[in-house]
Amino acid sequence: MGDDLPGQHLGRKLVSNRRVLCATPDYLERRGVPQSLDDLKDHDCLVLKERNNAFGVWELTKDGQQESVRVSGPLSSNNGEIVLEWALSGGGVLLRSMWDVKPMLEQGRLVQVLHEYTQSANVWAVYPTRLSQSAKLRVCVEFLEEYFRELSVE
Repeated sequence: MGDDLPGQHLGRKLVSNRRVLCATPDYLERRGVPQSLDDLKDHDCLVLKERNNAFGVWELTKDGQQESVRVSGPLSSNNGEIVLEWALSGGGVLLRSMWDVKPMLEQGRLVQVLHEYTQSANVWAVYPTRLSQSAKLRVCVEFLEEYFRELSVE
């Protein structure tokens, strides 16, 4: 997920996705709705440690420009499901894939904040160049494209 693909591999985008900032209505009522990235410094942010991303730094894009914000909060994990549960319990603001939060946004269990800021979470099939002519790989990638097309959040 994301667009930082290894240079020595081939990649084929399976589906577009993005991460968004959100929190529960009760958390936002208690702590206020952030109006800028700087406001996140005064909020409990639920940090998910993923891959090689810098811990506690959210790289977000607004109008094609990348911006960084250092965030902190009382809870962090390397498990996205746990961080999502903390958010649903009113624990703070999280940055999570639209795939994961779209139903909760539609139900009103979560509210998106700072709508103009997102993070790429596109899903790619990544494979070594030596497999580029593999019929098995081609069929697998085509299957995944169809599967993810049905799940599309765009």
